[in-house]
Amino acid sequence: MSSHWIPRPFIDAPLRGAAGLGLNPHHLWAAAGLDPAILNNPDGQINANDYASLMAVLWAHSDDELMGLAPVRSHSGTFAMMCKAIISCSSLEHALHRARRFYALFDGAPNIRVIHGPQLSRIQIEHDMSCDPDHFLSESLLAIWHRLSSWLVGQGIPLLSVGCCYPPPAHAVLYQNLFATPVKFNEDSTYLLIPSRVLTLPVSQTAASLRAFLNHSPADFLARPNPHESMTGKLRQLFRRYDIACLPDLAHSATQLGVSGATLRRRLFDEQTSFQKLKDECRLEEASLRLAQQDTSIREIAEYLGYTETSTFHRAFKKWMGLTPGDYRSQQQGIRR
Repeated sequence: MSSHWIPRPFIDAPLRGAAGLGLNPHHLWAAAGLDPAILNNPDGQINANDYASLMAVLWAHSDDELMGLAPVRSHSGTFAMMCKAIISCSSLEHALHRARRFYALFDGAPNIRVIHGPQLSRIQIEHDMSCDPDHFLSESLLAIWHRLSSWLVGQGIPLLSVGCCYPPPAHAVLYQNLFATPVKFNEDSTYLLIPSRVLTLPVSQTAASLRAFLNHSPADFLARPNPHESMTGKLRQLFRRYDIACLPDLAHSATQLGVSGATLRRRLFDEQTSFQKLKDECRLEEASLRLAQQDTSIREIAEYLGYTETSTFHRAFKKWMGLTPGDYRSQQQGIRR
C-alpha cells in the first residue's frame, strides 16, 4: 500500500469482501478500467493509480466504506462527514475523541480510542473481525488513521510500533512497507503507538484544504506513499535499499536524506528512537523474512544478521516479535498449509 505497486493480498481481500456483498469482482475490475488478464493472474499486481481507481469503484458500487469486511455497512460519505466533524477541532487528541463519538452513532462501526500515557500513547482501533479473515480492514484502518492524523497536523507523526491482536498473517512480510515500523502480533489490541506529545499538536488543516483532501481520500491513503512520513519512516525506507549486512552509517544516511548528521540524530531523538535502534529493528525484520523460508537454519540466519551467539538472536527476536525464532517459523509454516 505504501509501495507504488500493490501486492496481491491487498487486491484480493477487498474483492472478496465485495463478493460477500453480492458484487462481481470481474465487473468491478472492468468498471475501474483494469486489464482482466491481471485479475486472472494469481501473482498479478497493479500500480497505485489503478488501485486508487479500483477502491473508488468498489466503494461506489457497494455503498460500503468497510468493503463488506464488517458485519454492517458504513454508507458512502460517512468518512467525509466524520472529517467535516473533526476539522474544527483544536488538537489531534480533540479530533480523535470527536471521531470516536461520531462513529459511536453507528452500530457496528469501528471504535477509535486514545489510550493516553505520560510518554507513549496508543491510538487503539476496535472492530468486529468476524468478516475480515485476511485482516485487510484492520490493516486499512491502521494505515488510514495514521495518515489522517499526520495530515490533520501537517507533519509526519512518528509511528513507534504497530500492534495487531491477531497472529502474523501469511502476508505479514508486507507490513514492512505498509507501516515502516516494527509490528507486534498477538497483542491485546490493535493499535498505533505514538509519542504522547503529538496529541497536543494543533489541527492545521481548514475546511478549504479538507475539500481538496476529500477528492482523493481515503483511497490515496491505501494506494500511495505517505507524504507526511516521519524521519523514522524515511530512514527505514532508506535501509531497505541496502543489503542487511551493508547498512549505511549515520553520516552516509544523513547525506542520503538531505540533512546533517546532527539533525538526523536530533530528529530521531524527538521521535523517541535512535539510529542504532532502527538498524537493529531492520535486522530483525530481515530475520522474519528468512524464518518464513525453510531452507536456512536459525543458526545461519543469526550469523547472517551479525549475531555471534544464536542465543542472543533468540532473545532479541522474542522481545521484538513475542515468539522465539523457532515458534515463529512453525507458525508461518502452519499458516501456509
